[in-house]
Amino acid sequence: MISGTAFWVAWWIFVFLVVFNFLPAAIAYAQRHPRRHTLAALNVVSLFSFALWLVLMAWAVGGRRDDSRVAMFLAKRQNQLMLGVSIALMVVFSFGSTLYGLDLI
Repeated sequence: MISGTAFWVAWWIFVFLVVFNFLPAAIAYAQRHPRRHTLAALNVVSLFSFALWLVLMAWAVGGRRDDSRVAMFLAKRQNQLMLGVSIALMVVFSFGSTLYGLDLI
């Protein structure tokens, strides 16, 4: 059984990690980023991929200068599918490599 102190330490580490994970979405909303909703949705998926989290942080902090290019890319249905598949593959690879590293598979 876990002692009371160990439980609270684990709890606060979990809270810190959740807040840290959603930092890109918080920054995007604070800066009123035009793609803040997309960033927030992708931020949920980044729970399984640190690489995706880094990309989202760069996008959130990077500002608005490339948003027209992003909008042009996402305007095409084929590119939206390619983006979704790319993110899914990144998450699966990251999650799989984590499980392999932990000797769970």
